[in-house]
Amino acid sequence: MSKARVATEWLMVCSGCHISLLDIHEAILDVLAKADIVRSPVLADVKEFVPADVGIITGGIRNEHNIHVAKEMRKNCKIIVALGSCACFGGTPGLANLYTREDLFEKVYKNCMGVDNPLENQREPRDDVPPLTEKVAPLSSVINVDVIVPGCPPVPELIAQGVMSLLDGKPLELPNQSVCEPCPREKDHTKIKQLKRWYRSAGEELDSERCFLEQGYICMGPVTWGLCDARCTKVGVPCRGCHGPLNPDPVKGSDPGVDAISFLGTLSTNVPVEEVMEAFGNDPIPILYQHQFPYAKINFKERDKK
Repeated sequence: MSKARVATEWLMVCSGCHISLLDIHEAILDVLAKADIVRSPVLADVKEFVPADVGIITGGIRNEHNIHVAKEMRKNCKIIVALGSCACFGGTPGLANLYTREDLFEKVYKNCMGVDNPLENQREPRDDVPPLTEKVAPLSSVINVDVIVPGCPPVPELIAQGVMSLLDGKPLELPNQSVCEPCPREKDHTKIKQLKRWYRSAGEELDSERCFLEQGYICMGPVTWGLCDARCTKVGVPCRGCHGPLNPDPVKGSDPGVDAISFLGTLSTNVPVEEVMEAFGNDPIPILYQHQFPYAKINFKERDKK
């Protein structure tokens, strides 16, 4: 029986998702028993795109080279998997969409603390640098994606499950639950009197068994896809929403930011609006859409206006 052919590629990415592929540990032996890796820039200096049964792409779209690579992978692969929240939703780099490209270059190459650029008339890189796209975007904005496996990075067990399902010719079945369901913290639907950022917990009395939200700390667990077994909340860290919305559809699905405002409003009816905004640092977008701003309805609406 011939093995399946698997190709991987990374675009605008920190490499964490590819590293998570290695974190499946001994499960990699099960994968290699059924598949040959025929292309992977993280493992070898490859130049050509080759036919493959499964193509795994990490990272989102930030420049024209990303678009070219994504389309070549789609052309050569029967199934495309978007691995990680950058590929699925745009990820944390998507917060750059709050600014123009000119603003970004001005900050990074001219005004960033510690920048020492001797090129007085050529401060910005011009040669052999792929032009930036107007906005950061998820992989699905330029090609059809067959399977998404979100997370920043995805948990290794989920990666192993997804890859093995595809190699066995079975659909990847993911649980339809929020992070709150596997979270063991106690919940009694108490109204909160103060809303706080997580960094303010330093030196405070924190109940290690009670729901973060009911203690007044912003937690995205109720509106985040629970594919992680609540790993963060179990070790004392509020959910940041890295696995994306419960129903990941930018048109018909839920919007995590809007939903988060809704449940925070329900819990904090006695908290003045000024205190709520202060808890968000007067800018709720980076908290409510930390991992999926390019995919959110609010971003699509702004783009449609233009």
